[in-house]
Amino acid sequence: MTKIIAIAWKDLRSTARNVPALVMMLLAPLALAALLGFAFGGGGGFDIAATKVTVANEDEGSPSSIVTAGCVVAGILESPDLKDVLEVTRKSSAEAARTAVDDGKAAVAVIIPADFSAVVYGGGTTARTQVELYENPTQEVGGSIVEGVVGQALLEFNGARAAAAGAVALSGGDREAALAAAKAAEQFTRSGGVTAGLQISQRPPQLPGDKSAQDISITGSILAGMMVFFMFFGAANVARTILDEDRAGTLPRLFTTPTSYGAILGGKFTSVFVTVTIQAVVLLVAGRLIFGIEWGRMDAVVLLTLVAAGVSSGLALLVISLTRTPAQAGAIGAGVYLVLALAGGNFTGTAQAGGAFGIVQKFTPNGWLLQGWDTTMRGGGSGDIRWQLLVPLGFAVAFFFFAVLRIRRRFA
Repeated sequence: MTKIIAIAWKDLRSTARNVPALVMMLLAPLALAALLGFAFGGGGGFDIAATKVTVANEDEGSPSSIVTAGCVVAGILESPDLKDVLEVTRKSSAEAARTAVDDGKAAVAVIIPADFSAVVYGGGTTARTQVELYENPTQEVGGSIVEGVVGQALLEFNGARAAAAGAVALSGGDREAALAAAKAAEQFTRSGGVTAGLQISQRPPQLPGDKSAQDISITGSILAGMMVFFMFFGAANVARTILDEDRAGTLPRLFTTPTSYGAILGGKFTSVFVTVTIQAVVLLVAGRLIFGIEWGRMDAVVLLTLVAAGVSSGLALLVISLTRTPAQAGAIGAGVYLVLALAGGNFTGTAQAGGAFGIVQKFTPNGWLLQGWDTTMRGGGSGDIRWQLLVPLGFAVAFFFFAVLRIRRRFA
C-alpha cells in the first residue's frame, strides 16, 4: 500500500505542475457550460419567452350586448395568468395589427371582426364569422399558444351560441325567448364561462411516482455533460505519464524491481482516479457557487462522481495500453472520447434522448452517467439511479481489467 501511495503521489505532483492541463480540466468545461447555458436561456430552467401579440378588436357589438364578445377574447389574451407567455398590445385597426407582424414587432396579430358579437350572441345558426390570426411563420411556438387560447375561447363561444339557438328552437321562434337566450349566452361569456381562468403552466418532467420533481437549470444540465466529457481528457493527461516514463526508460526499470505489477498499476490508477475526482469536485463546487446549480442529494452526487472517476480512469488506462507514444495516445484518445461524447449525449447536457439515439446512448458509460445526473438534479436519490451507477461501474471494471492484461503482456 505504501508503494501504491508513493507512485500515486509522484504522479499527482507532476499533474499539479502541468498548468495547461489544469486549465483544460477546470476552466474549459466551466467556460463552455456558461456560454452554452447563456445561449440557451441562462441559468434558469426551461422557459418559453413571452410571445408578442397585437389585438385589433373591431367588434361593433350587438343590440343586446353590454360587453362585446371581442372584448371578452381580448381580455382572455390579456389575462394575468397568461402574462408570462403572452405580451399583448392593442391596435386600432386590422391593418395596424398586420403591419406590426410584418415589421417584426409582434409574432401574431389577432383580428376580431366587426360582426363577432352579432354572430356569437345571435340566436341564428346559419350566420358565420371568423377571427383572423395573422402570424409570423417563424414563430411556431408562440403562434401555437395563441391558436390554442383563441381556439378554446371560440369553442366555448360556440357552445353558448348552440345552447341559445336550441332554446330559441324549443320556444318556436318566440322573440322574447330569443332575446332571453342571447342574454343568457352573453352572461355566460361575461361571468367567466369562456376560458376566463385559462392558465398555461410549465412544469419539469417528473420521476416515476414523484409528485415534486424539481426543474433543473440549463447551465447545470450542460455543465454535467461537459464535466463528464472533460473528465475523460483529465484522466488521459495523467495516464499519459505511463508512456512518458516508458520512453524515458524509467517504467521498464520499475517493472524489474521487487515492486509488483499490481502495486505499480494500482499507483497509476490511483493517481488518475484521485485527479479526476478532484477535478469533478472543483467543477461541482464552482457550478454551485458561480451558477447556483442545485446538484441534488449528496448521496447520489457522491456516488455519481466516484463512478464517473472510475470510468474515466479505466478508459484512460485502456487507451494508454493500446498505444505506443504520447502522440498516438492523444490522437486515438481524442477520437475515442469524442465518439463517446457524441453517442452519449455530452454536448446536449443531461437532456433525455428518445428513439434510436436513446438506444445508442445506453451503449456508452457516459450516456448512463448523464441520465443519472439528470435524475439526481431533479431530486432523485441513490436508489433512483442504481442502474445509472451499476452499468457505468461495469464499464469501469472492464476497462481496467483489459488495461491491466494489455500492460502486463506488453512489459512481461
